[in-house]
Amino acid sequence: MMMQAAMMQAARRRILRSIALAAAVLVSGNVPGPAAAASMTVRQVIALLRAGHPADLAGKDLSRLDLAELDLSGANLAGANLFAADLTGARLVGANLAGADLDRATIIRADFSNANLSGATMFLPAASSLLGENPATEAPRFRQANLTGAHLLAKLGNGDWTGANLADAHLELGRTQFLAALRSDLSGCRMAGANLEGANLSGVRLAFADLRGANLTRANLQGADLAGAQLDGANLTGAALARADVHRASLRGVIGLDQATGLSSVRNLDLAER
Repeated sequence: MMMQAAMMQAARRRILRSIALAAAVLVSGNVPGPAAAASMTVRQVIALLRAGHPADLAGKDLSRLDLAELDLSGANLAGANLFAADLTGARLVGANLAGADLDRATIIRADFSNANLSGATMFLPAASSLLGENPATEAPRFRQANLTGAHLLAKLGNGDWTGANLADAHLELGRTQFLAALRSDLSGCRMAGANLEGANLSGVRLAFADLRGANLTRANLQGADLAGAQLDGANLTGAALARADVHRASLRGVIGLDQATGLSSVRNLDLAER
């Protein structure tokens, strides 16, 4: 019975992964390239994890491996290739993913809390099994994670980014080979106290995001969707706000708003709560 249940669970994960990857393909218009053999097998990864000390997987090719539900907390994955890997429900708490390739990875319910993702890339990861939706129950966690200088183009709505460091990160509009504009989506995310200093958030969807007390000094928010966002006590000194939409956003106690640029073209500023 236990083996049958495990097989059913694995089959369900494969189905969810296929649906999630299909959703990413539909959004981007790109089809993943031909599969290449990873340098390690799932069994070898599990053996390292069972060795009783943080696994050293730095620089390893783990592309397309099924790593779902594995506990990779504290593992060294710096520079690892995790392209299209299945990280559904994986624990990567405190893991070192600096410079890692997470493009097209499935990260439904993955926990990256306190992980080091500085300089990592995350192009169109699959964060939901539902087309066009990002339910909070499937959102990956990035609480207190370090994403300085990371490059993200993803739909990651409703996730927990509390206290995350995204200084100088790039989440701006991207274009596929078919020239369809893509926007990163962090709508409804909990980002209170996050550091977004110098981050490029142009065109990013941040509707109803909790950005209370966040550091947005020198952040590029041109054309960003901040409708309904909570920005109480956030620092916007030197931020670029041209064409940003702040419809019904809460701007109470915002620091440095008068020093932000592009205020004359901010949309619905008169409807923001100040």
